[in-house]
Amino acid sequence: MDITKIRRRLAAHGYIAAAWHIDDVREVRPDLTDKQCMEVLIECDRRHDAEIGINWDVLRCHADELFPEPEEAGI
Repeated sequence: MDITKIRRRLAAHGYIAAAWHIDDVREVRPDLTDKQCMEVLIECDRRHDAEIGINWDVLRCHADELFPEPEEAGI
C-alpha cells in the first residue's frame, strides 16, 4: 500500500491523517500477533481523544487493556 497516495487523496479533499502500523504496536508489545496488533489500532481509532491523539503511551494503554501481559512468576 502506498501511504503517499492515500495522503495525497485525503489532502485533495481537505483532510490529513497520521498513519500507525501494526509494527508500531509491536514496538510496545512485541508479544502480540498481527491480528492482535490490528485490534489495538482499531481500538485506538474507536476511542480516539482529539486532545491526546494517538501516541506510544496510547498504543501501550490499549494493548495492555485488550491483552493484559501475564504476571511474572513470583512477583
